Amino acid sequence: MSLVRIQVVPLQTSGLLAVRLFRFHPLSRMTSTELDPRLLHVLDWIDRTRPRRLAVVMDPNTERHCLPLISPLLPPHTDFLCLSQDGEPVKSIEHAHAIWNSLEEAGYDRDSALIGLGGGTVTDLTGFVASTYLRGLDFWLVPTTLLAMVDAASGGKTGINLKGAKNRIGTFARPSGVSLCPQFLCTLPPRQLKSGLAEHVKHLLIAHSPEDASHRVSQLNVDQNPADSDAFAPLIMESIEIKENIVCQDPTEITGTRQLLNFGHTMGHALESWAMAQGLNLLHGEAVAWGLCAELTLSAARFKEGSPEAMNLLALRDELNQKFPCPVTPPEPSELWTWALKDKKNAGDAVHMVLLSENGAPLVDQSVTWDEFATACLANTPPSSNSA
Repeated sequence: MSLVRIQVVPLQTSGLLAVRLFRFHPLSRMTSTELDPRLLHVLDWIDRTRPRRLAVVMDPNTERHCLPLISPLLPPHTDFLCLSQDGEPVKSIEHAHAIWNSLEEAGYDRDSALIGLGGGTVTDLTGFVASTYLRGLDFWLVPTTLLAMVDAASGGKTGINLKGAKNRIGTFARPSGVSLCPQFLCTLPPRQLKSGLAEHVKHLLIAHSPEDASHRVSQLNVDQNPADSDAFAPLIMESIEIKENIVCQDPTEITGTRQLLNFGHTMGHALESWAMAQGLNLLHGEAVAWGLCAELTLSAARFKEGSPEAMNLLALRDELNQKFPCPVTPPEPSELWTWALKDKKNAGDAVHMVLLSENGAPLVDQSVTWDEFATACLANTPPSSNSA
């Protein structure tokens, strides 16, 4: 076995990065996502496909905490590629270029394969590289965070960021499979678990009525002990089922059905992009939780003030604000508006979002004015400081 450590260097310099490999298949092929606590499915995939070269992509955290759980199971010829950093900065063209260059120099061909071991940033990056290198390499994902298990590793999307804007470059690419091993959750700090729970809440909101969703959220233990990893299994599988049911109807966002999964993300991505530009420590799920609250505010504003529909949505918003307080203070709405205008769902200069209808059903392509946007931002500004 070999280990390559990858240092990220801007493309305009002579230095280059290194990373690992993947392949993608027709979009009609569904991802195998099921609990795999002993990682037997990924081992069976390796045995069946027998890749000429096999590499595991990871970041420093997964190398330290998760690699020891999987490395004894892998064949002797496995290579390991460790990124020099973790978190959202990994999703960059510099890292992608480093991976391509690394694969090329190592002689990887279309009979090679890759395993993505890590959170959503690692799975997004490896999927993107996999679907573009040699027009597609086989890959298998082993998500190690709750957020990646309930959302990022399923659905067949890949992506990297561009100039701070989330997922501006990407592909639709299905992995050969996804192994969900709850044991990895024992390696996470509580904050990471709560971040993943926010994406699970998003799935609840688009699949249930506000009353049912509010009850489910109120029963959700956002401070659950990571040692109780098996307790997360039903939650993970419920999120996967909700997401895959939507993806099956619109795998490449042609009809608009898949946009339902973006609830909370237009506002959330704007906050997350701003925080990255400011160098603030804000997790994706934390930004999404704030975005859910803001977009629930926008949804409620579409109904008569004081109506049962509006009150139900605002009560749900308040419940989320209590369970998922934002660790940073959002900036002036005008700053977030600039980032929101870069959202992929927009048309022209209009900001489009997913909002909830009177019965709680999500509606796509809802145009939001600047005044509505600003009001929702100000209504969801927590009394905290930008020191997270």
